[in-house]
Amino acid sequence: MRKTIILIFILALLIGPALADSGLKPVPETQGIVTSTSTNAVGNFASSTELQWRITDQAKGLPSIPPLDPDNGIYESVYTEDTQSHGVGLMLYDKELDVETSGQISGQWNIEATKQIAFIGIDGASVVSSDAIMVDGAVNARAYANEEFICPFIPSVISQLPAYCNRAEAGSTVDMTVANVRTITTDRFVMPSADHPVELNHDLRVTELVTDVPSVGSASAYLDVLVQEARGGVFDDFELMERIEFTEETTADGAITLFEKLMHYESGVVR
Repeated sequence: MRKTIILIFILALLIGPALADSGLKPVPETQGIVTSTSTNAVGNFASSTELQWRITDQAKGLPSIPPLDPDNGIYESVYTEDTQSHGVGLMLYDKELDVETSGQISGQWNIEATKQIAFIGIDGASVVSSDAIMVDGAVNARAYANEEFICPFIPSVISQLPAYCNRAEAGSTVDMTVANVRTITTDRFVMPSADHPVELNHDLRVTELVTDVPSVGSASAYLDVLVQEARGGVFDDFELMERIEFTEETTADGAITLFEKLMHYESGVVR
C-alpha cells in the first residue's frame, strides 16, 4: 500500500513593536552579484554557493570590532546552498541568485535566491539539497533617533534608539530518490533608513513530481531566533530588558504529496 504524507505548515514570527532593529545604511560603493543556473541532465550533479557578508558603521571599521562603540553597529549575514546527487539520476535544476549591497526598502532584498529541483533517481540514487540563511545584528544605543528615520514624526515618539543584539536563522534539507522541490530565500538588513524593518524569509515546498507520483524521501526545515533588547539610550542607563529564544523544526519522511513550510522573521521600530 502506498503511504502518502500530506503536511501543510505556515509559520510567521512577527517580532513586536518594542524591538528596535534599525539595520545599517550602505557604504558609498555598492555591488551587485547575480548568477543563473539551469541544468537538464542524466548523470551526476553538484552545485554549491556560499556568501558571507559583514558591514559596520563604526569609524575604525570591521577590524576594530569588538568592542562596539556607542552609536555604532554591525550586521552579518550568511547564505549557503548545496545540492548534489548520489548516483545517476534524471536532474532538472534551476536557480537564480541576486545579491545587492545597496540600501533596500520593504519588498526588496539584499539576498534573494530561488531554487527548483525535479529529480528521479536510477537504481536507488538520491539527491541531497540544503539551504540556510542567517542575519545577525548588534547595535549600540544611538543618541539621535531622528538621524535614522525619514518620517518627521519619529522624534515625537522616540528620541534615542536602545541597544539590541538580534539573530535569526532559517534553512531546510531534502534527501530524496524522487523529488519536486522549490525553495525561496530572502533577507534585508542594509537600508537607506530605519523606516523599514529587518527581514528574513525561507520557504520550502515539496510536491508530487507529476499527478499521483509523490516525492519520496525526507524533508525538514527549521527556524531559530534569539532576540536581546534594551530600553533607554546613550544618555540613560540601559540594561538587557527583553530576551526571546525561539526554535522550531519540522520533518516529513516517506511518500510526500505536499510538505510546505513558510518562515518569516521581521524586526524594526517601524513595521
